[in-house]
Amino acid sequence: MSEKWIDRSWKDIITENADDSILFFKPDLAADRDYSRKPFLIPNELPAIDTDSDKGSRNSDVGLSVPLKTGGDTRVAFHIEQQHRDDRHFFAKRMFQSYYRLSDKLQMPVTSLAIFTGNITPTDIYSASCYGTEVNFRYSFFHVASADIKKLEGDERIFALVVLAARRMLDAGENPADRGKYSLELLNLTRERGYDAERARSVQKFIYRILRIRDEKIDPKVREVWRMQLIPIDEAVREIQIRDAKEEGKIEVARSMLADGLPAETIRKYTGLDESSILSLG
Repeated sequence: MSEKWIDRSWKDIITENADDSILFFKPDLAADRDYSRKPFLIPNELPAIDTDSDKGSRNSDVGLSVPLKTGGDTRVAFHIEQQHRDDRHFFAKRMFQSYYRLSDKLQMPVTSLAIFTGNITPTDIYSASCYGTEVNFRYSFFHVASADIKKLEGDERIFALVVLAARRMLDAGENPADRGKYSLELLNLTRERGYDAERARSVQKFIYRILRIRDEKIDPKVREVWRMQLIPIDEAVREIQIRDAKEEGKIEVARSMLADGLPAETIRKYTGLDESSILSLG
């Protein structure tokens, strides 16, 4: 499974279930949350911080503006980064850079969380020094590979199932029999817990995608169970694939226009990409 597909799956499940993600990953923030006002997604207007050749196409980071019950319009920014590959030093630096940029841009407190979804060693600190100047930045993290399966199975919170699905993806690897078996176990847990239809469908879509149930190597009987129960999910996955393909096409068009010397405002008009994403392609 491609890192980009994993990134997209995580970003979608978090943005579709913001309060549930806060409750699971930041229970102390959930306790201080003002539930009379909704959290909202912070637009990803900052240039992507990455060394990959497809710079500008990263989408694993999520920013949520969370209202607090301290009076007025007090909010805190909840910055979340998902990491699947082992790139510890650069990732820690990126966490610090993203934290600083968000803090500076929004002028509000920021709490940062790294979700490590691969079989990698997590890191929770970025340190740098230069002739007496030092930076020590620590962030919280969640390591999927170290999660206790029994505790996740007994946890009623939605993101316990999300994490369990990500853990099962690691457990199964490329084995289609295990992926199919785990998907049915997770599907049954989702049914048993009685979530409302919208949230249940969101979690089921994540399970379906992260365990790659559309793969022809998956037992046809397993795929039939999913087809009978969740016909709309297959359609939703196709929509996401089409959307991603269109986005990739926009990026390629923007690169060509930049190479031809066209200004960012003109490129934004014709591609719909925001200006910071366009500039990051240069």
